[in-house]
Amino acid sequence: STQSTGDGGIIKKILTEGAGDTPSAGNEVSVHYTGRLLDGSVFDSSKDRDQLFKFKVGTGQVIKGWDEGIVTMKRGEVAILTCKPEYAYGPSGSPPKIPPNSTLEFEVEMHDFYGEDCTESSDGGVLKSTTVAGTGLSNPREGATVKISWVMSHMDRELEKRSAEFILGDGAAHDIVPGIETALLKMKKGETAKVTVKSLYAYGNVGNADLAVPGAADLTYLLTLESFEQAKYKYEMDGAEKIKFAEQVKEMGTQYFKEGKYDLALKKYKLITDYLEEGDDFDGESDSDSEEVKEKKPMDKADEDRAKVLLLAGFSNQAICHLKLGDGNAALKACKDALQLDPNNIKCLFRKGQAAEMSQEWEEAINHYKAVLVVDNKNAAAINAMKVCTNKMKAFRANQKKRFANMFERTNFKEPEQVPEENKLKPDFSDSEEEEEAVGSDKEGEEMAV
Repeated sequence: STQSTGDGGIIKKILTEGAGDTPSAGNEVSVHYTGRLLDGSVFDSSKDRDQLFKFKVGTGQVIKGWDEGIVTMKRGEVAILTCKPEYAYGPSGSPPKIPPNSTLEFEVEMHDFYGEDCTESSDGGVLKSTTVAGTGLSNPREGATVKISWVMSHMDRELEKRSAEFILGDGAAHDIVPGIETALLKMKKGETAKVTVKSLYAYGNVGNADLAVPGAADLTYLLTLESFEQAKYKYEMDGAEKIKFAEQVKEMGTQYFKEGKYDLALKKYKLITDYLEEGDDFDGESDSDSEEVKEKKPMDKADEDRAKVLLLAGFSNQAICHLKLGDGNAALKACKDALQLDPNNIKCLFRKGQAAEMSQEWEEAINHYKAVLVVDNKNAAAINAMKVCTNKMKAFRANQKKRFANMFERTNFKEPEQVPEENKLKPDFSDSEEEEEAVGSDKEGEEMAV
């Protein structure tokens, strides 16, 4: 069969019928091709190189005739695309092989195509194929308010039909799988796309019993980005806007923390410090489709004071989230950042002790708790934590001593012969310390409030 564009710029003659669907703009396709002039002379062939040619169709990576012709081909299809000069290399040609104003013939064999890989690691976990093109030049970024709808299927069985409005990056709080958020970062306003989501970016090995999604299931979403309101960059905000933004995300972070969603809470607390720390502003162009520009006002004294309070809370709360997530090193760094703002902040001094405990650095932890008592000598949580650390340290040393003793027994280790007292070297006690007696109970130290 033969097909052509309305203006006859591309004429397609099918030699071998293919099967299934056709690629959409943004898909990566792999083809074999042979290019000829109308006199039959070959100017290029992937078969001669024995290597498939791969490119993203519909994105301008190839000539116009290919961008418009390839999207009509199915897997396994072989066709001849005859492209007039305006759909090929135009009046310039492509010297030395293609003369100016040449009409070209391409015999193309479609091997395979798949959606745009939306993942940062390019692992194929989220593949997007556009079915309805969107408008505008920008994509939503994390922090944007998005309005979406979707139909989710597994093995051609529809399992969910839903719509949602949420802040991009907070999907987990709205029972939205990571794969959807990953795809949205690559979509335009009004775009509809078929999104294939591997289980790692969906419900994992557990699945979702409420939606009848089995474990390790790959899912297909027909996803529409109905609209979005772009989040402002830091450099687009004036002082008052930064304060308002920081207060909003702090409130959201606290709510996530109360719900036990520590990873989401941590992301919000990091936004506070990202937006309020000095020295990171830069002048640049907004990626919003709106061209409205607003003059920025500097912070006044009241705003600066409020910003310091929020910045301190951001670092302090990051620390406790890291502790909840088991990352003592990150918690320690957050505490250090907070203590640069307020060296006597009791919560962060205490959390430094908790971070040291995670690494079983008992003496270091005790020193951090002692620092709390310098500020508040009656702090019950620090006093109790010191007792717990002292007991744990003694237990650890006793266990080590016992372990080494058992090792020596297994190797038939013998104690050395006693050296006569008069032949012994005099010991140096200048750096030794008398070990403290363990005090208190094994009760864990009281956790300080956020």
